[in-house]
Amino acid sequence: MLPGEIKDQGPARGGLVAAQARGASARARWIKEGLVVPGPQLAQAWGIRLETLAAATASGEVVSIAIDGSEYFPKALLSLDRLTAGVICRALRQLQDIEKLLFWLRDHGALGGRSVAAALEDGTPTAKVTALAKAWARERTDAGGPER
Repeated sequence: MLPGEIKDQGPARGGLVAAQARGASARARWIKEGLVVPGPQLAQAWGIRLETLAAATASGEVVSIAIDGSEYFPKALLSLDRLTAGVICRALRQLQDIEKLLFWLRDHGALGGRSVAAALEDGTPTAKVTALAKAWARERTDAGGPER
């Protein structure tokens, strides 16, 4: 069993407990599989201090998620320069941390079925990825709201 995982309690115990168990299991899997990296690793890759990374995270320039009291960042950010990452991350600023992270972790049809990092590495323009990030954020913040 992974850390934080709750033993299956059957269908009668589903709901919130089951959702929390799935969430904890997913977060542990992201760490184990290296899909997210700790702050010191990203700060070192970018050649910045941890304090600078913390400030960038607080301002929405960098996407992160807290897992068990520590900040983790999408591994994809390691392959990008800070300015490119900042442009894309700022487009996601109004979303919850998990929604921001999922943008970086999943493959996108608009990027040819590739992840953001893979698309950028293959030469997709940053502007196209940023437009996708804005659309992703808009879709999640406008959902359920009144038509404009």
